[in-house]
Amino acid sequence: MTNLEATFTDISGWHKNVHYSTGGSRSKYIALHPETNEEYFFKGSKETPAGEIKFPMEFWSEIVSSKIGQFLGFPMLDYNIAYDNKHKQKIGCISKSMVLSSKNKLTEGVAYLTGFNSKYIPSQHKTYYTFQFICNALNKFYLGNYINNIIEIIVFDCVIGNSDRHQENWGTIAYYQEIFDNIERDVKSNEVSFFGNIKNNFNRLLGEMLVQKHNTNNKLSKSDLIAQADLAPHKFAPIYDSGCCLGREHLDDKVLKMLEDSQMIEAYVRKGESEIHWEGHAKKRKHFELVELLLDYYPTETKNFIGRVKEKYNSDAIKEIIENIDINVPKDLINFKLSETRKQLMFKLVTLRIEKLTQYL
Repeated sequence: MTNLEATFTDISGWHKNVHYSTGGSRSKYIALHPETNEEYFFKGSKETPAGEIKFPMEFWSEIVSSKIGQFLGFPMLDYNIAYDNKHKQKIGCISKSMVLSSKNKLTEGVAYLTGFNSKYIPSQHKTYYTFQFICNALNKFYLGNYINNIIEIIVFDCVIGNSDRHQENWGTIAYYQEIFDNIERDVKSNEVSFFGNIKNNFNRLLGEMLVQKHNTNNKLSKSDLIAQADLAPHKFAPIYDSGCCLGREHLDDKVLKMLEDSQMIEAYVRKGESEIHWEGHAKKRKHFELVELLLDYYPTETKNFIGRVKEKYNSDAIKEIIENIDINVPKDLINFKLSETRKQLMFKLVTLRIEKLTQYL
């Protein structure tokens, strides 16, 4: 299981890329690897508007859920441990960027939803954020084959109890470089200048239309999104930003109480809600309610994902992943490690959720 141990990296001396900013309420920045110049995202835990750390254990939940998801066969973005002695939050999680400058681009779910319905304002129309709305938007932009990926994410969120799968926490990646590579292979060596003109024009048109808009936080129009879907090969992005789970909001005294009261843990699992709504219901659906609805409307797809969880599930392996998640944290930083009681709670929450989920088969 050493392949699922979280690595530890001291990024104190890494260059911070000040030309980019990241959204969300968690403390984040982009750091450049000193040898490869590759971009990595460092994330701490959620902060209040006043700058207080609201959920100190949130980055650990991100790392643990990433490793458990990988073990269960979900396509996860890999998160590991990072330390920065110059940052307010000295320890957090780090992940390699999913995109590489102009070679590919992440389009978050919110772009499809607002492109599909220009009147949709996520902060004001929270009840509009339904599974059906997501499906309609994806179908509009010829990406209906990714509905299965949304179902897979919902099943994963049920496993870990993630309560914050909002519009920016899923997306697609367009691979523009593949277009250039395909053209280059097809063009004869004596037509290099011709290829160069094609590539330059494509870069200019697509870059101005899409990449520049993305970097300046301008909305992509319907025509932009359709052009992107038509022109560039796509993949659904790995599952990322899953830290709102595993009891990360509870302080140590509450963790102890939950460990001493099985009914409290059961109630906590039962009441967990998904951020994704279901059409016709104003209130959020519980994780297991949402899975039940998917079993009614998408039985084959949903059972396949649950079946994979059941097939790969091993409680001893899950326990080992959680117990060793901070094994690579240096001794002088022992105060940043997860407490044994919090590890126990994480284990109980995950195993209970998986046991309940697999009962649907």
